[in-house]
Amino acid sequence: MFEKKIDVKEHQVKQMALGKKLKAEHAAELKATESKYANIFEAIQVTNANLMLRLNDDSSTTGSNEYQDRESQIQEIADMYRASTDIGSDLVKRIINVSAALKIPNGLDLEVGEENAPERKYIKDFIQKNQLNEGVATELSKEAEKEGQCLVRLLWDKSDNMVKIYYMPWLKYRYYVQPAGISNLTSPYYVWWDAVEVASKDGEVPGKTIPAGSLIDDEMAFVAFNKIINDDDTIEGSPSVANVLSRLDDVGKDLIYWRKSNKLYAHPTPTVQIEDADEAESLQGKITASGWTLGQMLVSSGELSMVVPQNFHETIKEAIFMNLQLVSGATGLAISWLGFPDLMSNRAVADSLGEPLEIVAANDITSWKSFYEQMFDNVIKIRNANMGVGATQLKTGKVKPRLKPMSDRIWQQLTRFWMPSAEKSLISKEGFWDKIPGFDPGEEKTRMEKQEKAAEAKIKVQQEAAAKLSPNNRDDIDQPATGSRRFNNEQG
Repeated sequence: MFEKKIDVKEHQVKQMALGKKLKAEHAAELKATESKYANIFEAIQVTNANLMLRLNDDSSTTGSNEYQDRESQIQEIADMYRASTDIGSDLVKRIINVSAALKIPNGLDLEVGEENAPERKYIKDFIQKNQLNEGVATELSKEAEKEGQCLVRLLWDKSDNMVKIYYMPWLKYRYYVQPAGISNLTSPYYVWWDAVEVASKDGEVPGKTIPAGSLIDDEMAFVAFNKIINDDDTIEGSPSVANVLSRLDDVGKDLIYWRKSNKLYAHPTPTVQIEDADEAESLQGKITASGWTLGQMLVSSGELSMVVPQNFHETIKEAIFMNLQLVSGATGLAISWLGFPDLMSNRAVADSLGEPLEIVAANDITSWKSFYEQMFDNVIKIRNANMGVGATQLKTGKVKPRLKPMSDRIWQQLTRFWMPSAEKSLISKEGFWDKIPGFDPGEEKTRMEKQEKAAEAKIKVQQEAAAKLSPNNRDDIDQPATGSRRFNNEQG
């Protein structure tokens, strides 16, 4: 048996040719892989570029406050309150309504005074005719929260000899307010406005024109909060919510991002792990071509797992919480009052946050008292001027407004301190009554006097009826008062 003789040279040539072939194939495969990953890298770069463009276009990166002039601030607040903005209106109505309710918690009342005084009677009629104690006072407080100030014009109504109020929104009149006295911080004020062309709803077709006008102090009542004195000596108020309008926008945007993230990651993503890249690409093509959807059976040669993103929402949640803290700090309302009680660590923290809020509310209530005191005095002046010389001239300064804040803390003070003090006669009964929100001591005293008189009259009637039935009240008064007819008729 003969062995085939191997040509070493020929074998080397074949090995070299095979090596070149394998090297070329490897180079081609490497080039294809590099090309594939280059395309992926290019797609990632394009995606990142688009994300950067979106971030650059995001208005939240332009600054801390996008609304830097008074007109844009008040217009945005009004639009947010009406829910006519694309974003940011989620909390504005609650902030304004809660703040207004804290300033006018129990409506408008009068301080204790002479109940039958004509000045008091006329002001009570004025409050009733203008429904100030039926929600109008609270609505004026809401408007002040939106614009940072409140201006009402006082007009004489000949039909019922009563002064009526007319609210003048700043967005409509663009009025200016200037102190007319020595002090530049208090009344008297002078108000004027230029002619204003009111546009229609579409903002293109002009509507009616408001003529220029002015008001002197006796014709109006005005109050401003967070007061600003301009270089031209005019004064204007600033809404508390104006400083956090951009933060409210951010809260609205983050809520939208959260919703989109929930939609994106609402379903787990099936993942098949295969070591061979070609086989993985082939399986991917087959799954896509089959039209497979989540919920259907999936059979593969690889290891199947379901991937769910972990804690994807935590960053958004923290951003919302931070913005809510900023809004809470600027408005004085605790986060729990904004509708997020679960974000408070405990009840004690929530209660302690009420202390600065009550201080701010008390300060604003003092401003509202000054506003209504100015209103009452001007109402009396307008009434005297229009009723004529023959009518009784009422006096100003005799009727004072009464506004009392109300909260759990105040009720605790009433029950723990003021009530025991009144029971032990350490303070007067009237002094304790004056501390109760929504309580009119004058009216209550009148009601109690009526009750006492009615009780006394009832007792008197009962005593008279009892006296008629008594044996001592009979005609045979000389007979022994035994109550027995037989005994009284017998002769002794």
